[in-house]
Amino acid sequence: MKKITVYLSMIPALMLSVGCGKHFLDVNTNPNQPSTADPALVLSSALTSSAKIVAADYVYINGTQNYYGSSSNAATPGPVSTNNLTSSDFAGSWNDNYLVLQNYQFIETEAAATNKWFLVAAAQTMKAFHFGMLVDTYNDVPFSQALQESNGIFAPKYDKAQDVYDSCIKLLDSAVAIFENSTLLNSYNPTTADVMFGGNQTEWVQFANTVKMRLLLHMINVTSQQSLIQSEMQKIAADPNGCLGAGESALVNPGYSTASSANMSPLYSTVGYTINNNYAFIGAVANSYFISKLNSYNDPRIGYFYNANAAGQVTGSAIGIGGNPTASYFGGDVNLQLVHSNGSLTYPFNFKDSTAWPTKWGLLQSPTQSAILISSWESEFLQAEAVQRGLLPGSAQALYEQAIADNFAWLNVFTNGDTGVVNPSYWSNIYIAQNIANVGWAASAADPLGAILTQKYISECFTDPLESWTDYRRLGYPKDLPYTNNPARIYPYPFRFIYPQVEYSTNATNVNAEGTITPVSPKIFWMP
Repeated sequence: MKKITVYLSMIPALMLSVGCGKHFLDVNTNPNQPSTADPALVLSSALTSSAKIVAADYVYINGTQNYYGSSSNAATPGPVSTNNLTSSDFAGSWNDNYLVLQNYQFIETEAAATNKWFLVAAAQTMKAFHFGMLVDTYNDVPFSQALQESNGIFAPKYDKAQDVYDSCIKLLDSAVAIFENSTLLNSYNPTTADVMFGGNQTEWVQFANTVKMRLLLHMINVTSQQSLIQSEMQKIAADPNGCLGAGESALVNPGYSTASSANMSPLYSTVGYTINNNYAFIGAVANSYFISKLNSYNDPRIGYFYNANAAGQVTGSAIGIGGNPTASYFGGDVNLQLVHSNGSLTYPFNFKDSTAWPTKWGLLQSPTQSAILISSWESEFLQAEAVQRGLLPGSAQALYEQAIADNFAWLNVFTNGDTGVVNPSYWSNIYIAQNIANVGWAASAADPLGAILTQKYISECFTDPLESWTDYRRLGYPKDLPYTNNPARIYPYPFRFIYPQVEYSTNATNVNAEGTITPVSPKIFWMP
């Protein structure tokens, strides 16, 4: 019988005294009162919170990564104009991650006590997911003493970032072992309470393996971690369930609706439109660098990431200071109603008959669209990188091309001309057949890893700016990424967040032991 190591209560938590509290779909019970809450219902709420963290808490990193530019009609949104980050910037990401971690810890503890092992494994997977994001933004963070307020620990020590990553790998190993043990899982399944995979343990295994692969590749430049990377990649390769594949994105949808602003899909309501169809992301517009890059690759996704302006064109501004009063906003079918209600949209679509257009397309397809935790295309790009590095078997080219095709399919790229072909795979095949470096695989022979990372960068526009930022910090792609053009900028490019003020107020001894923190030092442990 396969030996199963189950890591229970590795990180029972830290209740932070924060003002932003539970501003997502709330868990209607206090995790410190476990007798009053069903852990399956807590899972629904926790996954919904996780989805909002991914969609909203790192939104300003889209500026750092040149997915949006600065509007000439409003102040530059967020702290990315000068890169002089402070303890107030991105504090919500710290608070929100630790708050949702409390709920996952509650789920794990309560589910273990009632033999609901599916929930135990799901909670362990999500704890690794969130602690990974905390390390990727703050480096050292509370882990071994975190989430232990009930044990009287109100000021947890900070663990070394690499140690936290190692513990996350163990959590994921434990979760996969549980998910793949039918004896443990036969007695219970959360079904619809699981608002991500509907109780499908195979998809949870694929998600857990993808999270692990992401963490392992983040550490690719850390010499001391090479043995761990090799051994854990071998486990992924040997697992018949594998990672998230074609069309297998980790999507959360608890029933998003237009009943209220709080019920709308988080990406749509954060960078798209309000419930009254007004622009939600004031001060941000399409980015001129990103548009230029897509144009240089003959990339038809321009009009799916961004909308056409009133003149029927897609134009943008740089990040830092505004300059283009006709810059476009972010893309989706809402543009048909807001800008081109006369049915004469000319760029990048030449359909004169609007009835030929699909009903859903672009970055912002609907206020009820599902939220992405990890997309199929991100997983496939990660796998392509791992194969290219010799860490996994397979074809890097096939994974690379499938990743591009999946992103075209999600955006529903239906034409870049007037041919009338409404088929994303048709257009992705034309795109990757080009003899252009960083597009066509053969044309990218001099630097296939650069092609993988460049196309991954393009595909993550607004859907995962944190992973895009991580790739740039660890590998430096895209190599021509411009920095903010604001002459008042303090640092060319930020490497990390500053610990939030609540830590300096309530956990001063431990946070001050981390030394002086700036946006550029200390670097995240996996950075070269």
